[in-house]
Amino acid sequence: MVAHDKAHTRCLAGLLHDLGKFKQRAELQDDYQLTHGEIGYRWLQKHYPEATLITEGARNHHSTDELVWQHNDLMVLYEADNCSASERRTTLDKGKDASSTWQRSVPLACVFSRVRNPHEDPPKTPAPPAYWTLPVQNGRITSWHPPETEEKHNSAAMYADLWKAFEDEFQAIKECQNHMNVDVLMHLLEKYTSAIPSMTLRFKGKNNNQEAYRKHPDISLFDHLKTTGAFSLCLADYYMEKYGDDWNKRLLKEEITGEATWRSDAECPFLLVGGDLSGVQRFIYTISSKGALKSLKGRSFFLELFLEHAVDKILEALNLFRCNVIFTGGGHFYLVAPNVPRTEKKLLELGQSLNKSLFQDFNGTLELFLCWVPFRKANLRDITGVWQELSGALETAKKRKGEAFLQELLSEPKEPNPDCYVDKCEVCGREDLPLKRLTIRDAAVPVCEPCRDQYILGDLLQKTSRRGEHQVIYRWPTEPWGLKRDDYVRIEDRYYQPTAVNSNGLPHIKDLEPDAVFHLNDWNLAHYTHSKSRPLFAGLYLPPHDAPRDLQSMAEKGFGMQRIAVLRMDVDRLGRIFSTALPEGERTFSLTAALSRQFSLFFKYHINGILAGAEDYPAKTLLGKRPDGPRLLSVVYSGGDDLFLIGHWLDILEAALDIQHAFQLFTSNPNITVSAGMSVGSAHEPVYRLADAAGRAEDTAKSGRRLGSKEIPGRQAVTLLDTHTFRWKDQGSPDVVSVLQALKHLVPFMEIGPDHMRPSPHGPSKGFFYRLLQLVRLQRRQGAWTLPKMAYLFGRTRVDGRLEKDWIALKNYMFSSRADGWRHVEAALLILLMMMRKEETKDERQKRSENSE
Repeated sequence: MVAHDKAHTRCLAGLLHDLGKFKQRAELQDDYQLTHGEIGYRWLQKHYPEATLITEGARNHHSTDELVWQHNDLMVLYEADNCSASERRTTLDKGKDASSTWQRSVPLACVFSRVRNPHEDPPKTPAPPAYWTLPVQNGRITSWHPPETEEKHNSAAMYADLWKAFEDEFQAIKECQNHMNVDVLMHLLEKYTSAIPSMTLRFKGKNNNQEAYRKHPDISLFDHLKTTGAFSLCLADYYMEKYGDDWNKRLLKEEITGEATWRSDAECPFLLVGGDLSGVQRFIYTISSKGALKSLKGRSFFLELFLEHAVDKILEALNLFRCNVIFTGGGHFYLVAPNVPRTEKKLLELGQSLNKSLFQDFNGTLELFLCWVPFRKANLRDITGVWQELSGALETAKKRKGEAFLQELLSEPKEPNPDCYVDKCEVCGREDLPLKRLTIRDAAVPVCEPCRDQYILGDLLQKTSRRGEHQVIYRWPTEPWGLKRDDYVRIEDRYYQPTAVNSNGLPHIKDLEPDAVFHLNDWNLAHYTHSKSRPLFAGLYLPPHDAPRDLQSMAEKGFGMQRIAVLRMDVDRLGRIFSTALPEGERTFSLTAALSRQFSLFFKYHINGILAGAEDYPAKTLLGKRPDGPRLLSVVYSGGDDLFLIGHWLDILEAALDIQHAFQLFTSNPNITVSAGMSVGSAHEPVYRLADAAGRAEDTAKSGRRLGSKEIPGRQAVTLLDTHTFRWKDQGSPDVVSVLQALKHLVPFMEIGPDHMRPSPHGPSKGFFYRLLQLVRLQRRQGAWTLPKMAYLFGRTRVDGRLEKDWIALKNYMFSSRADGWRHVEAALLILLMMMRKEETKDERQKRSENSE
């Protein structure tokens, strides 16, 4: 494969070749009448004067650029640009298109709006048009800027503001030479170019806007630059391997760029590589309640780090960069690599070494499956067949789990470790490893070393979130003896240390430098000062440091009933979204890669801002107008297309509503939906039971069901409080909106305290709401005619005059068709009663006992 320095330059050339398009749209005076290639060349000359491939690549990547045909490196860049842009639909359709014009102000079409209704079979109903806005709001850059349904042009002034902010941050990373750092440069480009269209060809339909929208630019400049960088590396490796010495002796125009290389029977220069970590569910959730929150977070984040670790090992071995990574999350990763013999050899070796480490540490619970399939340039225009082939290969491989370790698995059972003759790990229950003593809630608990490390990892993540301005993770190439053993964890042959960074900068260990510094959820490029700095997105939301951070405290300090809950949620019909829900002719590599990036961005990054109620994000839901405060919950896992939350039951319920609402805003496609399941229990209940219950609740939400004479289709739904399933929105039957409306009719009779509700002295008593709940349940379960009993209950209950208006409104609501079935009223009453209940905490009971003595 090519030398690292050459591959590094080639990667940067791909990432920066079209940067001139960004600056051109700012319409600055010094760029007047210049092409985007010339604009990019002049700007790059100032910052990369020694890198000829980077500067010349900016103005020589089109077939009309003469210099392209004089160097194999430039031909590779030209062809990589063609591969990345293979999705472009620029041909005028005489039947549907009236005209097409180049307009620099054209906004980027939302990639989610390309997805037809995946709940149809086959999907056929298109989504309404939607457009990403530039991330400039009130003169500042924001990461949350969901698409809008109205097409608004991006003015030159908006581009000028964006370009200035880009240059300022570029200068900040250049001062520490990180403009040569691929990871940091990609992060900067994603921040500023992911809402800029890679091309600005505007079509006008003959009859309606939908006809024009089908060809509206939908691939961002960032996604185009990223894939161009990836394809440049793959094509260079492939052609240099194939043609050997000829690479340096002659021009390979036909071999690299010829039409024959795009035929359906051409050779395959690329590999689509997939990794699937099996055993994730069992690994994360089968723990007791001892140190549950930190153990859960540590286990979940361990898997995130392991995936990053595995991807890094592959990229290092193949001399590739992060632009080659399509997706990581949810126990999976995908990347594109060159189809050369050494790639397969390296992947086999890495798969064996990574799984050997997993087996030694986790005794077969976790196993990484690596598969790859070749594909050709022509497949870039419809990549679904390649994805399906890879998925099939991974599913087949997973049926042979443990095959590499059959001798160990089938050997005679080993004696328990001597430490476990009278004890076992109190977290996972293993008896084959030595036990360590770990202090959990002031009690010394015996645990095995892997569980100890995972608890420490969860503990370190909590501590670092309150100790500094931003969180980082150092990765050390050898064991950092200068640190306490409780400050880092091991993953295979490297060591990871979560810590916090303040204004004093990055700490160091004498004679040892980290080989990576991960900046967690950080868009401020001024922080990326280390030569090995790189971004890492992860769902890490925790309550502020002065709020409860363990399950028992969350249960006690939360609003209302002292219970915790688990929420599991994922995207409906994800496989169909990436395949048949995309119209034929649009199932391109670039589009599916852009879809993957956006899903990952929501569940790995935006989830933190949504739960925190951060600036620019939608306002948090506060049921019953209860007091605002931090969400008393933790993200155990969020990535790919699903999440797992645990915390106080009311915060979990409100968080589910917030996430669904934000997801709809983010996709701007009503047919891309999520389903969720919520279970409720005691803080002392084993987490795996709550996780299983939430999983069953989610399955219920995804299943079709009968409501009276109506058939309610599955998915697009949530199961609340273990058993109450509603669609998020359904005009034909009770839905979540109905539950919230019913709750609004009940709340006026409450007084809102700091930690729970209580019946207003001017309204009905708590007993009234319990009796009303009994009648509603009687109607639902037995089909009994309860209206006379309900009329009697309302008739014998009196309220103060100041509540008379609300009382009449409640009676009219209950005796109207709006309370159809009363299922949603039952759920609303349960939520209300749980918000009214407040038990004494352990400390309060002890204090009362002392006072009575």
